[in-house]
Amino acid sequence: MLLCRRLLLRVHTPIRVYAQQLIGSQIRGKAVSHSRLANDTVHNALPEAVDLAPMLHRTSRVEKELLERVACISTWLPPQVQKRSAKVEKMVEALPDPFAAYAELRAQDKTLAASLPLPILVALSEKATKHGLSTIVDGIATDLLDGIITTSHRQLRVATALLSATYHNPPILDKQKIYSLLNLLYRFHALSELSSVTISALVKCVVDNPGIDPYDVKAVDILLPIFHQSLTNQSAPRGAKSMSYRPPGDVFIAFGLVHKLIIFDRDRHALRLFQTLTETCHIPAEAFTEVYHTSAKDNNFAFVLRSTLVRACLHWGWYHRALDIVVTAIRTRVSTDIALAELALSTLHLALHNASTNYFKQCAWLICHLINSADSVIVPDSMVRLFYDKAMHLQDGPSAEILYKNTQSPRVIRRMKYPLPRGYSLTWLMNHLTITSHNMHLARTLAKQVIDEMEPIPVQDRAHFIALTASHGFSSSARTLWERYSVGRDREAVLGNASLMLRMVSVFSKLIYHTKAEIEQPTSSQDEGSPSTAPTLEERQKLLEHLLQFAELVVGAFRMSKGSPEETSHYDLSSLARAYITLGRVSEGLDMLKALLQRYEIPDIYDINIALSAMAELHPKKAVGILKRMVERGIRPDAVTFGTIIHHAILHGEMRLAGYLIGRAKELGCEELSAKTTASLLRASVNADGAPKSILKENLQRAWEIIQSGDVSSVVHTPNTGKYCIFASLRLDDPVMAFKFWETLVKEKTEWGDRKQVFQRRLIADMIQRHCQEGALSRSRGRQMLAQLRERRVLL
Repeated sequence: MLLCRRLLLRVHTPIRVYAQQLIGSQIRGKAVSHSRLANDTVHNALPEAVDLAPMLHRTSRVEKELLERVACISTWLPPQVQKRSAKVEKMVEALPDPFAAYAELRAQDKTLAASLPLPILVALSEKATKHGLSTIVDGIATDLLDGIITTSHRQLRVATALLSATYHNPPILDKQKIYSLLNLLYRFHALSELSSVTISALVKCVVDNPGIDPYDVKAVDILLPIFHQSLTNQSAPRGAKSMSYRPPGDVFIAFGLVHKLIIFDRDRHALRLFQTLTETCHIPAEAFTEVYHTSAKDNNFAFVLRSTLVRACLHWGWYHRALDIVVTAIRTRVSTDIALAELALSTLHLALHNASTNYFKQCAWLICHLINSADSVIVPDSMVRLFYDKAMHLQDGPSAEILYKNTQSPRVIRRMKYPLPRGYSLTWLMNHLTITSHNMHLARTLAKQVIDEMEPIPVQDRAHFIALTASHGFSSSARTLWERYSVGRDREAVLGNASLMLRMVSVFSKLIYHTKAEIEQPTSSQDEGSPSTAPTLEERQKLLEHLLQFAELVVGAFRMSKGSPEETSHYDLSSLARAYITLGRVSEGLDMLKALLQRYEIPDIYDINIALSAMAELHPKKAVGILKRMVERGIRPDAVTFGTIIHHAILHGEMRLAGYLIGRAKELGCEELSAKTTASLLRASVNADGAPKSILKENLQRAWEIIQSGDVSSVVHTPNTGKYCIFASLRLDDPVMAFKFWETLVKEKTEWGDRKQVFQRRLIADMIQRHCQEGALSRSRGRQMLAQLRERRVLL
């Protein structure tokens, strides 16, 4: 009944009707202050009567239309869209709204636009600010500061409306204009016109800026007295109510402001604000009781305030604010490493547990700084493992890679040996290093470290981890891990994994192929090294025998784990067929496919690709003939089908056949070939023997464009591809292009002391020196590249 008594009758009054009547009345010079259409509950209505009649009498017809459209600002609403467009500036050009009319009017006559009635200017400022129309906001602010908008009353009202632009992140107005508007209000003693929300937003804008802007310093000097006064009325409760109390947003901003004032060398203001926070019980007593063991020179003003603020932030759960303060303190070096390290470690521990994606980069910087610290700072093993686990949770592979790279530096290893990731994060890091960043040096180091330190791999991840090491050429590590986990209670997780078996067979079949080539042509391989280090023919034959035995062991163990062909699944039989064909045992591979047919199972495209790969390896042209028959019978080949034949055609030197297949693939709708096929084509195009230099130069430029535009995680972005492109650039006598390929594909992907990379750097540096001496390359550019290569050359 009480609710029923308070029900009020409401009458819907269309907003646009009011605006139309308002404009019509003012054009006729009528007063509307007592109009029955004036409704105080309509927030979009203009707050004051608008007198446009004097302006309309002395303007042209076009300007009259613009003025009438601008006057409709009270009824304008943004278009209803699910997501705001990133190109919000185009609203001014695209929409027939009051803002477009104002922009056009200002372009024709700034004075006329600035002389609009005050309610319209204020409404334009507020709504343009609210909806992020920076062009309109910036135009009004410029006219105001340039004195085009006259009279102090108009200036103050418009400035107050414009300063609400700080609600946006980043702010619509730049720092200089914000300070100029604040200074305008300060000179007229009108800062009280700003709401407390606007004051807090302006201060937050300063606090959130990571850099030091001179206009921020000036703005803080103006805003601090008002903001400080508002904090005195926000005391924390005592007793039982304090258990559930959470400080308001202004207190959180104030913590950052104290830290910012120290940076601005406003120590006296920082101390006063700190005292106010203490008096209002927002800095708890326990923040003062915890004392760090510091020397006399550590007990300076900045460090004491910052350390107390950090502990207070941790008390309230503001881990990110505490992290900001600690990172800044380290970068500005306000204290010695020992005092700051203890503070940083306690902050980092809690920040890692609660880190978000945006602040995890700061955690990465801080832990790497502590690890590389020259003083006796030891990061606990539990914290390092926690970092890896959090990086996996946030899918921040680059941060985990940076930490692992720092822990493996020789200077750090001499002082402290940090642990590897543990559990699932170990496989995740290996996956990132090999698949995403292609940092083969770190990936090889990780695999070797797992073996040397006997780091356990989770049962579910063993096959995948070993497959990653095998598929990227770490044959020795892959074999050691396979032999380690192929015995014991959980051996089936490794022995019976088809993907792992295929990866092992693939990498060892390549070793078998190269070893056979060395046995058949021993002279060419002996030329590469000295006779004392080159293996003898008997050693090579013994190595070949061991490789063949191990490959047979892997395939045999897989087949034994699956039982008879009748009990083996379709996928496992197909994998066995592919493994046998890869090892050159084509007849046994086809027997596996026959077993599928005998079970009346229809071969899928995967099975067909296996058979085609066996044919293409020996006769690419015959494989193309089979491909044509497939198309005629309605079997649609996929990108793998084309990629398999194209790959073998390139290996056989059949470039025309490869070109035909690429065109045929596009005709059948296979627009995107596999990344491996693209890499094979790229290498073949820059490694074409006997091709004219003009064609080779075009191919090299096209390869660079593919590398620049492609996905960094693609197999195209590998040191092996870089090797081909570097030597092709050197053949074209182009050291700049060779340097670009080295910097993009080789520099951070392989070990710096790797013999191949050392040889590549030396060749590039020699050519740079020669080009500088001939005048074909500027000395400044040459010195820059040589510095990156770390090669010393005399540039005369």
